[in-house]
Amino acid sequence: MPGDVRSTGEPAQALAGLRVVEFSAAMAGPWIGRFMAWCGAEVIRVESRSRPDVVRLYVPPRNPELGTQPQLSPWFTDWNAGKQFVTLDLRQPLAVELGKRLVARSDIVVENYTAGVMDKLGLGYPELERVNPELIMISSSGFGDTGPCKSHVTWGPNIEALSGMSRLSGFPSRDCTLTQYAYPDGISALHGLVAVLAALDHRRRGGGGQYINLSQYEATVAGIGEVMMEALALGQEPVRLGNRSRDAAPHGCYPCLGEDRWCAITVSTDAEWQRLCAVLGRPEWLEDPRFTSLAARLEHVEALDAEIAQATRDRTEVELMNALQEARIAAGVVQNVEDLARRDGHLAARGFFEEVEHLVKGSVTATGIPLGLTGTPGGSGRAGAAMGQDNEHVFGTLLGMTREEIDAALEAGAIEPADET
Repeated sequence: MPGDVRSTGEPAQALAGLRVVEFSAAMAGPWIGRFMAWCGAEVIRVESRSRPDVVRLYVPPRNPELGTQPQLSPWFTDWNAGKQFVTLDLRQPLAVELGKRLVARSDIVVENYTAGVMDKLGLGYPELERVNPELIMISSSGFGDTGPCKSHVTWGPNIEALSGMSRLSGFPSRDCTLTQYAYPDGISALHGLVAVLAALDHRRRGGGGQYINLSQYEATVAGIGEVMMEALALGQEPVRLGNRSRDAAPHGCYPCLGEDRWCAITVSTDAEWQRLCAVLGRPEWLEDPRFTSLAARLEHVEALDAEIAQATRDRTEVELMNALQEARIAAGVVQNVEDLARRDGHLAARGFFEEVEHLVKGSVTATGIPLGLTGTPGGSGRAGAAMGQDNEHVFGTLLGMTREEIDAALEAGAIEPADET
């Protein structure tokens, strides 16, 4: 049974009328729900106090005025904007039954627990399909639900390492590095979103519901598919290049005026090289035999980078980027968060940031979703909320439970109490 379509007098959002139930943690699952909520789906996230999402605890250092409330986690706030939140102790049979009742009234289930956990809870796809034959369910686990590694514990960094990404990251003379961000979670969520939308279209055309088994490991390996193909064809392992490239020179981040200010520059053709020499005021480089062709520049890249760095260090990064862009050369300021949030006029002009309502801090600025749907504009409405904040609405209004039934479920511990707000 699809979710209710609420008439607001504004253009309907792309996924309005769909209801999603999310059993999730961290980022890989929540990001799927985050995108769908922004597109208008009613997303209900199920949490438990016995096993809270660790991301709720990623709270910045204590602020004497605000304390350390879980609602202050910027990660949870961003990854869960636009959702509703209920609390169920899924170790309790009554809680599992309430979860099934919720699924029976929904279109999609998103979960990213370790493979097999939902089955152990009595909420695996075979069980849920019985209560909702049209259900689309996606399980996004670290390694998928088959294979020898299916039960392995995963987190972004170990999937990144296993996928081969870490071996490609870093400088040639140093150890391999991690990206310092949960790249596998993000790329898996995008793969998952596409899979869910494909399944929805299949169902819309009369194909019925289905189960989607997504492996975050496979999604990450797919991101370096061309590297694997080349290495296997040549019979040699790729090497770490740092900021350099085998196909462009110069190619890197070059120092600019000021502390820790940089501009990234890429020159792929000899025509671009000629224009770069003009912008940097170095016509003599055009006659230097070390730099007269791409092959020569790649061979003498150490000397080239030193010359470029000497020419850029007395110019501001913004002025340099603008001058290079004017000459049709790929260049970009290496921006920090302050640059992105306060100085980047392009993001602001495109309306990328959105104001969402935060439980503790009121209206806050959050990153938006980079989907420019002109006919069905999206929006989040509110930031990630308190645990159980929507218990009354979901269990009372949506499931039709009486006050007495809700109180009895609270007393039994099946429904867990909401955070005080």
